[in-house]
Amino acid sequence: MKRTNGGAQWWSEDKSFYVVLLLCLAAIAVAAYLLFAVPSGTTDETMQAEEYQADDSVTASEALERIPAMDPQPAEKQQESETQTEEAEQTEQPVQQTAAALTVAPPMDSEVTQDFSQDTLTYNETTGDWRTHEAIDYAGKKGDAVQAAADGTVLAVGEDAVLGKYLTISHVQGFTSLYAGITDPTVSEGDSVTQGQKIAVLGDPMPLEEKQGVHLHFAILADGEEKNPNQLY
Repeated sequence: MKRTNGGAQWWSEDKSFYVVLLLCLAAIAVAAYLLFAVPSGTTDETMQAEEYQADDSVTASEALERIPAMDPQPAEKQQESETQTEEAEQTEQPVQQTAAALTVAPPMDSEVTQDFSQDTLTYNETTGDWRTHEAIDYAGKKGDAVQAAADGTVLAVGEDAVLGKYLTISHVQGFTSLYAGITDPTVSEGDSVTQGQKIAVLGDPMPLEEKQGVHLHFAILADGEEKNPNQLY
């Protein structure tokens, strides 16, 4: 009986040991499952598919617009660059203004018989109608000197049915001066002239204004468009 009781006691103690061991192994198995089995449930192919799956609702250009612009320069260098640009613009501005300025002088020292009128119609005795007058007419008599209104280069010396004998001079920044109702030009095409230089004398009036008598028809154009000479005197 003592031996039997001793064996039962031994088995009871041994059984408790194995129960604890099984519990430990079960805990290790659960931990291993959570650590390795769950993350590995997502395969590489699935991850790649999710990572590179395209969004058809967003275009390439829209995606680029969402990316904030990167400043390639440090803030100090960028500020220095902007300051240099502003200084350069301020330096160039007076030069551009000087080049664009054209100052003309009256081509004759005489009375104005008809002024520039681009917005108001005036009566033309020769044509018998009302029209704009995009020039200035100076009174005079045949042989009176006609002078260049500004420095420039003689563009053309010619004659036609509307202007009669005329002369044109090109100036800076696309300006051109026209002198009609002249004769005996003292300059030729391509000649350089200076302001106040004699370029011709008064002759027969231009056919379009024949009934107004002898006079100089003087006009200023900028890139082919008539301008008011009074604003440039």
